[in-house]
Amino acid sequence: MAFPRDPRGRNKLFDYMNVALILAALVIDGIALWAILVRLTSFGITPNKVAALGENLILLVNLGGLAWFYFCHLIRKADFEKLERWQTSYLYVYFMWMGIVAFLFPIIFHFN
Repeated sequence: MAFPRDPRGRNKLFDYMNVALILAALVIDGIALWAILVRLTSFGITPNKVAALGENLILLVNLGGLAWFYFCHLIRKADFEKLERWQTSYLYVYFMWMGIVAFLFPIIFHFN
């Protein structure tokens, strides 16, 4: 049974652990982006590399926003609801990228 979170409640250990995990994910995503860019410059452009680059850029912005809103929540500058709104509204960005990869990549990269 899930217990609803009090959006204006006190910060808990779970909140600090979430921020640490988000920051770790930002670092890992930065490393992944660097590796993708190195492969793009070394071996050329392929649909898979472009799709991975776009997804990782989207993820970087998402994690950056999550880190920002979580930090603002921890220092009591913003309600947790802003973080929830950021995450739920950002799902549309992922859906748009999915649509681009599924429907425009075949046209751009001349899939037969």
